Amino acid sequence: MVHLKSVFLTSEIEEDEYPFNLPLIKKFTELHFIKPITILVGDNGSGKSTLLEAIAANFGSILIGGENIDSDPTLAPARELGQKLKLTWSVKTKKGFFFRANDFINFTHRLATIKEESQQTLKEIKAKDPFSLEVLPYAHTLYDLQHFYGEGLEVRSHGESFLDLFQARFQPNGLYILDEPEAPLSPLKQLTLISMINDMVKEDAQFIIATHSPILMALPNAEIYAIEDGVLQQINYEDVEHVRLTKDFLNNPERFLRYL
Repeated sequence: MVHLKSVFLTSEIEEDEYPFNLPLIKKFTELHFIKPITILVGDNGSGKSTLLEAIAANFGSILIGGENIDSDPTLAPARELGQKLKLTWSVKTKKGFFFRANDFINFTHRLATIKEESQQTLKEIKAKDPFSLEVLPYAHTLYDLQHFYGEGLEVRSHGESFLDLFQARFQPNGLYILDEPEAPLSPLKQLTLISMINDMVKEDAQFIIATHSPILMALPNAEIYAIEDGVLQQINYEDVEHVRLTKDFLNNPERFLRYL
């Protein structure tokens, strides 16, 4: 389902500081979402992540760890840009999240700390009084962590724990904004993520994804936009530069490597 239909710039960009000085932002007017999966591709620094951050800020999306996007000081420029955007909806949803690789790492560490502190406090309370009701909130916290994340995200590989967290946090009818979700994933795990996204789309989820991965770009029925000279242009999978370069390299790596 397409929850978010379009994003418009509501006023002319006059500022000349980041993020307003990015060519993509200077030339941006509107972006329409016609399919449940939209993929943005472009080189590093092209502005695709900044645009996603601004959409997420305007939407009021939560981060992968559950925090409100307004609580992250690193997203202050994105919030400024987000204030200049207008989002139009078919059915507005508050479900979903905004993902960045660093947020996932921080969340994993925070979960491990909460678990360790809860276990220690529980042990100390039981040592004083085995029947004390003070243990209940800490026991409940540990139960929830076990229920959602098993033995803990920190005991799994980076890619496995990301997929575990993604699965645990998924809700039908959500809007999921993902910035380079391939970062912690091997090619095989990227295929697993594709399968998960396809299942979520069947439950009326919508995805907006910025990626460098030719594997994720192959998501079935995705609409792909490439950033070329600061302009978003709809493009076919076979014509994406990342895809063509990867194919050429794999077919003949020596042709590329001999010039290095």
